[in-house]
Amino acid sequence: MSNETLTAQGTLELGMAGNGAFRWAVADITDVMEEVRDRFDLWPVPAAALGRCLAGAALLQRLSTKTPSRLMLEVRGDGPILRVLAEADDEGNLRGLVGDGRVQVPDWPGGKLGVGRAVGRGYLRVLREYEKGNSYHSQVELVSGEIGEDVAHYLAQSEQARSAVLLGVLGKPSGVVAAGGMVVEVLPGAPEETIARLESNIAGMRGVSHLLEEGGAEHVVEQVLAGFDREIKEVRPLRYRCRCSRERLLNHLALLPAEDRDYLKADDGAIEADCAFCGTKYRYTAEELA
Repeated sequence: MSNETLTAQGTLELGMAGNGAFRWAVADITDVMEEVRDRFDLWPVPAAALGRCLAGAALLQRLSTKTPSRLMLEVRGDGPILRVLAEADDEGNLRGLVGDGRVQVPDWPGGKLGVGRAVGRGYLRVLREYEKGNSYHSQVELVSGEIGEDVAHYLAQSEQARSAVLLGVLGKPSGVVAAGGMVVEVLPGAPEETIARLESNIAGMRGVSHLLEEGGAEHVVEQVLAGFDREIKEVRPLRYRCRCSRERLLNHLALLPAEDRDYLKADDGAIEADCAFCGTKYRYTAEELA
């Protein structure tokens, strides 16, 4: 899949609500995550972790005050999943990876997947890249490892933004049946009674993945913003697309120490390598490596 797009697509909507009290974005990447899960043979917990991070990256990228050309969201912990990385760009392209795609941990009470157990204690890091090579990154300690709470904590600590973050992936024996999320940002001057109504809506609703399964992104917006006026400002497609190429990976190999390259070489001096984001396999001859 070198620089190719997977066939499945999702959507992201951006809008305002509550007479200017809230800015919100919602993403539905159900079909994208089912295709990614199948391609990489991800077990339920890694699939949930990656899906939450991909949705979170897409939402953060679009809600940024100064929209970056690319946003990377990385979760690193001391749990068995090791690492989750997700990227979203200004064209709606997503890509990501997990350290171990075959992790199984006990569920939380009520049957909720134990993503936080698989992640463990660590940090969440967000990198924003802008045009002309400018970039900005910051990180916070993980609150729970469940991704949604950690992104909300990041927004409060690093962006000084009061936000509700809802991320979820629902898997069944047939595969991923719902994946995505919603972020509602409280804007300056929002009345406390308006904020309290939003909090009441969220406290009384089912998990976001169940809402997505029931009625898609529109159903999520209806439940979260019940009782508020709503205006959609933008709708854009989302897709899984890798940025890898034969030349890009060759450049990475060239930067490895000579002893590391020698370790990777086959008897004929060639090296076979695959992209961690999409699984595309590349073979480089001894002449190319020279």
